[in-house]
Amino acid sequence: MTIEETEKRLSLQIDEIRAVPMKSMIAQPTLEETGIDKNRMGIIKEAVYGHILQYLNIEGYPTEESSDYKEANISDLVLYTIGPIIDAVRNIRRNIRLKREKEIISSDGLTGGMEEFLVVDRVAIAEHKSVLIIEAKRSSMGQAMTQILLAMKDARDNNAGGVIYGFVTIGEDWRMLSYDGSEFVKTNKFTVLFDTMRDQKEKWMSENSVIVDCMVFALTTGGIAMKDVVV
Repeated sequence: MTIEETEKRLSLQIDEIRAVPMKSMIAQPTLEETGIDKNRMGIIKEAVYGHILQYLNIEGYPTEESSDYKEANISDLVLYTIGPIIDAVRNIRRNIRLKREKEIISSDGLTGGMEEFLVVDRVAIAEHKSVLIIEAKRSSMGQAMTQILLAMKDARDNNAGGVIYGFVTIGEDWRMLSYDGSEFVKTNKFTVLFDTMRDQKEKWMSENSVIVDCMVFALTTGGIAMKDVVV
């Protein structure tokens, strides 16, 4: 869909979506809520850092300055980045699975297209709930936003409650989004990788590993409606 068609279907102006600081989006959950303590979080961040370096060794730095730079390179980077995080949350907290090239159908039979990355929570044998969606584009975060907003709305409507989370990325830069059924909210852009990160591990761990905090928050709280919470 075009931007105009997307805005008409969602009844909003994409450039007017409210932006919030990262801390406002990912209020710190308790250990009981995530099952992941500070030490475990550090281990996950170490694993993600290692996976990104492995990606850089195999495919090189994702930049349009390279003639070999394709959208598939960004998809590979996403998988290398989120793999250790999904694995950790799955082993500790929720029965989540990553789906690739998944089409989300709305209640009125419309679709925003195929989603490259969709994480679902298997709540029963024949039932699952969408948790988060990731849309990766080679050069335009605006294109990624157009597609993911439709997918988030359809996924949340199908969940019948809770908050659905989304991430858009062009490789280096990422943005996190949420949709609670009434409002879309987005964070400021944040950087996940940079040219010299191989030699600046401490800098990455302190400034750029926020992607892990964001993903853990989304994976442990996304798609959960109040009626699903056991008190």
